[in-house]
Amino acid sequence: MAAIDRFLDLVRQLRRSEAGIALPVALFAMVGSMALAGAAVVATTDVQRGAHRDDSSKDAIAAADAGADIARVRQTRYAFVLNEWNPCLTLGTGGKLEKAPAETVGGQSWCPPVSGTVGDSSYVYRVSPVGEDCGAYELCVVSTGTADEVSRRIEVTYNRSSLVTNKSEQIGRESRELREKTERELKEAKEKEEEQKAKELEEKIQREKEEESKRAAVEGFVGRDGITLSGNADIRVGLGTNGNLSTSGNASICGDIRVGVGKKWSKSGNASQCSGYVVKQGNVDLPPVSSFIPTSIATVNSNNRITACTKTNVPVDCQKDAYTGNWKSKPPFNTKTRAITLSSNDTLTVGGGDYWVCSISMSGNSQLIMATGARVRFFFDTPEHCGTGNQLSLSGNNRISATGYQPGLGQFDVPGFYFLGSPTVASQIDLSGNFGTVNEMVIYGPDTYINISGNATFKGILVGKQIAMSGNGKVEQDAGFPVPPELNPGATEEEGTTGEEEEEAEEEEEMTPEERELKEIREQEEHESQEKERTNRSAIYFTPQAYFECIGLPPTGSAPNANC
Repeated sequence: MAAIDRFLDLVRQLRRSEAGIALPVALFAMVGSMALAGAAVVATTDVQRGAHRDDSSKDAIAAADAGADIARVRQTRYAFVLNEWNPCLTLGTGGKLEKAPAETVGGQSWCPPVSGTVGDSSYVYRVSPVGEDCGAYELCVVSTGTADEVSRRIEVTYNRSSLVTNKSEQIGRESRELREKTERELKEAKEKEEEQKAKELEEKIQREKEEESKRAAVEGFVGRDGITLSGNADIRVGLGTNGNLSTSGNASICGDIRVGVGKKWSKSGNASQCSGYVVKQGNVDLPPVSSFIPTSIATVNSNNRITACTKTNVPVDCQKDAYTGNWKSKPPFNTKTRAITLSSNDTLTVGGGDYWVCSISMSGNSQLIMATGARVRFFFDTPEHCGTGNQLSLSGNNRISATGYQPGLGQFDVPGFYFLGSPTVASQIDLSGNFGTVNEMVIYGPDTYINISGNATFKGILVGKQIAMSGNGKVEQDAGFPVPPELNPGATEEEGTTGEEEEEAEEEEEMTPEERELKEIREQEEHESQEKERTNRSAIYFTPQAYFECIGLPPTGSAPNANC
C-alpha cells in the first residue's frame, strides 16, 4: 500500500513540474518541419520533371520539323535524278544519298526511312515516292523527332511551284491531245489527197494552237513581292505576285491576274483588264536560281568565246563568238570584272551554252543575238561577289534577239538571263528602249528588282523580286511560247503514239519473255546513262500545303502517316 502511495505522489509531482517537456516538443517540431520540407521537395521534383518533359517535347517537334525541311531540300536538290525506276533516296555507305526503290508500308508505297540528328535530338523521315500522288498532293513527308525519351510525329504535304499551275498543265495537255488528233487527221487527209479538207484542218490546227496558248495560263510577268504599273504599260501575258498589284494611268493587262493571299489590286486612272480573264488570290514559291544552276558554272562555261585572244593569253575558243567591234581596243568582255559591255553599233552573236557573268550593259544601237541552233543562258553571280548591284542595263535602240526564234514554225528558243541575286544586297535590272525595239528573252531573278521604262517591246518572260513598269512599254508572248524547262518542273514529254512506237509495240509482242526482259534492262540502263549525262537541272521547288501533328507513333503494320 505504501508503494502505491509513493507512485501516486510521484505522478502528482510530475504533473506540477515542466521538467523534460522540451524534448518531445522539439521532436514533434522537427518531424513537422521535415514533413513540410519533404512536400516541397516532392512538388519541386514534379515541376522539374514536367518542365523537362515539356522541353523535350518542344525539342522533339523541332527535330521533326527539321527532318521535314531536310527532306524537302533533298527532294528539290536531287529531283533531276529521281524517276519511276528510282523514285526514292536513301542514305548509303558513308552517309551519302543514293537512289533507291520504294517499299510497301501499311499497304502504301513509301520511300525507305532516312535518319539524322539536330543538336542533341534526332529525326527519322519518310517521303512518298516520285511519280505517286499522296492524296491531293505531289509530295508527303512524315517526320518523327525524338529528344531524350519523348517523340513527336508530323506530316507535311507539298505541291510543286512553277510559272505554270497544275491546272494549266492539265488544260495544256488536253489542248495538245486535241491538236495531235487534228494533226493525225490532217496527215490522213493529205495521204488521201483531199486538198480542201487538208486546208480546213490546217486552219483548225492554227486556231487550236492559239487557244492552247491562251489556256496555258503561263504567268509571263511575275514580281514576287509586288508589281507597280503606270503610264501606258501594256501587259499581254499572265501576271502574278505574292504581294499587291498597283496600277495607274492607262495601264492595260490582257491576261489572268494573281495577287497574294490577303493582298489586292489597287487601281487608279484608267487602268483595266481585258475581258475574258480573271483576278484571283494565291501565293507561289519561285525556285531560286541556285536550285538549277550548273554546279560547275564557275569553271565550266562559255566565257572564253567572248574573251579576246592576246599574245600572252590564248584560251581555248577565244573570240569564237562573232563580234563586230574591235576585239583589241574594245573587247566585249572584261575577264576581271566579268562584265559584257556593248555600245554604239556593236553586235555580239553568241553561240555557246552557259555564260558566267556579273553584268551586261547595252546602249546605242548595240545588239546581242543568239545564234541559230544555240541554247544560250547567262547566269549572273551575286552582287556581293561582283561588287555591283546593277547587273543588266538596256537603253537606246539596243536589241536582244534570237536568230532561230520562228514562232510560226514552233521554234521559240530565246536567250535566258538568270540572276542569283541576294536577300541582303540589292540587285537591279534596268530595261528601256525606243519604239520599234523588240527584245526576245527570258529574265528570271526572284531576288532582283526590275525597272522597265521607255517604249520597247519585250517578248518572253520577266520574273523579278519587284517590278516597276512605266512609259509605253509592252510585254507579250507569241502563241505557243513555252516556259523554259528549268522553270517548269511539271514539264513532261508530250504523250502520244507515233508510227515508230506502234512498230516497236508489234515487235515486242513477238519477243520471248527473255528478250523482252533484256530489252527492258537495256532501256533502263540507257535512261540512267542519259540522266548521268544531264548537266542542266530543272528547278523543282515544293510549296508547303498542309501541316498535321500526328497522335503517338504509328501502330505496328500501319502506314507512316496513320493517325495524322
